[in-house]
Amino acid sequence: MPTIEFFGMHREERDTLEKRVRALLTEEEFREDCVFVTAPDSHVLDWKGQRRPFIRVSTRSEQRADRFRKLLQHTCDLEIVRIDFQAMIGSSPDEGQHNG
Repeated sequence: MPTIEFFGMHREERDTLEKRVRALLTEEEFREDCVFVTAPDSHVLDWKGQRRPFIRVSTRSEQRADRFRKLLQHTCDLEIVRIDFQAMIGSSPDEGQHNG
């Protein structure tokens, strides 16, 4: 599931940007897989102390990462994080019963 997080924004700015991102994702087949993470107001500053808000998208799919890049390139600074997922061993009844 792509995880979309907002950093360095005040609540109103974050809410507005989330609505915009949701609108951009409307036609994407993976939109219902996305989760949006909000946290208390945060501050993101560059070396010189200037604000540098951004969105972080974490996904396992290179195709989805590319799609997010295209969709959001004119919307905000974007950080794409490719993640790996490992299901817990024994998380399903059939796990752990393999013979090699």
